[in-house]
Amino acid sequence: DERSAQAIVRACTRATEIDPDYPQAWALMAMGYRTLCVLGVRSDDGMTAAQRALALDPDLAEAHAVKASILLMNGDTETAAAELAIALKLNPESYEANRTAGRLNYQLHRYQDAIRFYEKAASLMEADLNSASMLISSYTALGDTAGTRRASELALKRAETILARDQNNPGVIAYSAYALMALGDSDRAKSRMDRALLIDPDNFNMGYNFACGLSVYLKDKEAALKVLVSVFA
Repeated sequence: DERSAQAIVRACTRATEIDPDYPQAWALMAMGYRTLCVLGVRSDDGMTAAQRALALDPDLAEAHAVKASILLMNGDTETAAAELAIALKLNPESYEANRTAGRLNYQLHRYQDAIRFYEKAASLMEADLNSASMLISSYTALGDTAGTRRASELALKRAETILARDQNNPGVIAYSAYALMALGDSDRAKSRMDRALLIDPDNFNMGYNFACGLSVYLKDKEAALKVLVSVFA
């Protein structure tokens, strides 16, 4: 979320002040900036930090992966794919590389490949809620009901673990609402949705995803349109 991303940038900025030649800190700083951009916070997109990390260590898989993620965010899928190929060759077990590869393939509608990379990313980091949630959408796109349910249960379990210690995190509440929609639990899903929107009412991505979930999983087009109206108001 925004607080975590800002904390990452602050910590990495301090680390690079102490040691300007610390490539991992520059790469992580780039990830923090990238996350802030994704969340709609005005910030550097992280490319300068990613390039600094690569200048210091050209073999750092995570630096290539975050560069690919930033390129993908900016619409350059071809160069992003090239950077990802380097990252995965350098370290096939890199969490950041697998997660970004999942995102690239999802955007290109290559859902089987997206699932392969997202499953790997989710297995590499138990706290990875994003990959579990993207698996819900990927399996749904393929019409794999059993896969959608497994991914939804995984996403909900991970969201509940985080909410047990951070109950007012709107992003995690939103993830849990989406998982509950995919599981067909309408009442709990809508309750979580309302709670997330109360905490973060201006989050465009959240509202859009809620509208998609309401329409696709709960078949409640009236509620979906109501959310969209508030998003575009």
